[in-house]
Amino acid sequence: MHYKFEIQKKDGYFLITASGSIESLEDFVQVTESMRENANLLNCRRFLVDERAVAKTIDPHDLTVFAEAKIDSPTRMRVAVVYTPENLSKLRWMETIFHNRSLAYRQFSSFDEAEQWLMSSNAG
Repeated sequence: MHYKFEIQKKDGYFLITASGSIESLEDFVQVTESMRENANLLNCRRFLVDERAVAKTIDPHDLTVFAEAKIDSPTRMRVAVVYTPENLSKLRWMETIFHNRSLAYRQFSSFDEAEQWLMSSNAG
């Protein structure tokens, strides 16, 4: 995995600025486990993730298996991801997988819209 990120604590959420690539389910699990550790450590469940400089080539079936395993997870997080417009259209299927399993995950091309959704009371 060549995924690097920097975490900043903001008022009510973590801002993650990332670069690199996520090429497998193992890569994706490593990233989400790191997010979960930070959520538990600092008692914050909201993440705004800037992945405009990230390439994702994860298999849709693998992501579906991952999402199925997280449905009953005790650590529920709200995640808003900002992509480039090109990646947003290519990766829209990810949002569909998570949404269909009632996981609070949305994709955006605008930071303002992402933050507004993330901080709303109905962000689920």
